[in-house]
Amino acid sequence: MEKDYGQSDDSVMGERMRTDYRHMIVQKDSLITKGLPTEFDNHVIEYLDSDELRERYRKLGKSYSVLVIRPMQNEGTALKVAVVVYWVSSEKDRFQLGLSDWSDVEFHYDCDKQQFVVGSVKLGGI
Repeated sequence: MEKDYGQSDDSVMGERMRTDYRHMIVQKDSLITKGLPTEFDNHVIEYLDSDELRERYRKLGKSYSVLVIRPMQNEGTALKVAVVVYWVSSEKDRFQLGLSDWSDVEFHYDCDKQQFVVGSVKLGGI
């Protein structure tokens, strides 16, 4: 996503905060995100629960993007994970997540390396 969308023009953002792909916010999930890294390479990941996402919106006063990691799917020899981008907002004091785009990531097990490796990444969006 950073490679394809990271060079967006700030002038078109308006009511939204520009997505900082080097400092991503991920919706916390006790099963899915527990134990995931908070840093890698030059990236920082911040895990926030629903209350913390709401509070961040109140402080910023603008919509901002959050990644939501969906449960892994086992399809034959591949493991697939969907990472979905939503825009956090509020309408009439009602917390909302608006669908933006997504990445479908497919992993395969490399027997020689004895680890899972990324087989493909497919981007989609509305």
